[in-house]
Amino acid sequence: MGGRVVQRQPRPQRHRLRARLTARLRARSLDRQLAVGVAAAAGSPLAAHRHRITSTPERQAIAHALSIAVSDARRGASLPPVPRTPLDIRAVTAAQALIERLIQRLHAPGPVCERGMARLRLLLSDGSGPLYRCGSGDLPGRLGAALAEL
Repeated sequence: MGGRVVQRQPRPQRHRLRARLTARLRARSLDRQLAVGVAAAAGSPLAAHRHRITSTPERQAIAHALSIAVSDARRGASLPPVPRTPLDIRAVTAAQALIERLIQRLHAPGPVCERGMARLRLLLSDGSGPLYRCGSGDLPGRLGAALAEL
């Protein structure tokens, strides 16, 4: 009976759970990485995040958020009915056709690229970006880049 200690390898299920949890906690950072084309190693938090953001429920959530932005802009709602960052109504109105193309693409069958999804997620979550009243940047440019990457 040798004194050899055999180290047990963690089960793959534990790795997947850890990767998914880490991906949820670091979502914004992982979005930034995917938006610029960082490759995701199999089983990594980045791979788990890529899988989640290209899923049908996430596509629907992003399409819904974009639809709400267009609806709020059409109503001229300078302040949203719930606490959230006010939209740049003029920018959203000017980019409405492009936003509607994005919504159609998100609802269309077939896969989407994680790079485009990450760009949309970053755009929607950046309160200092071109989608929002106090933000800055080129909304049509950012939307067009996301659409091209989808």
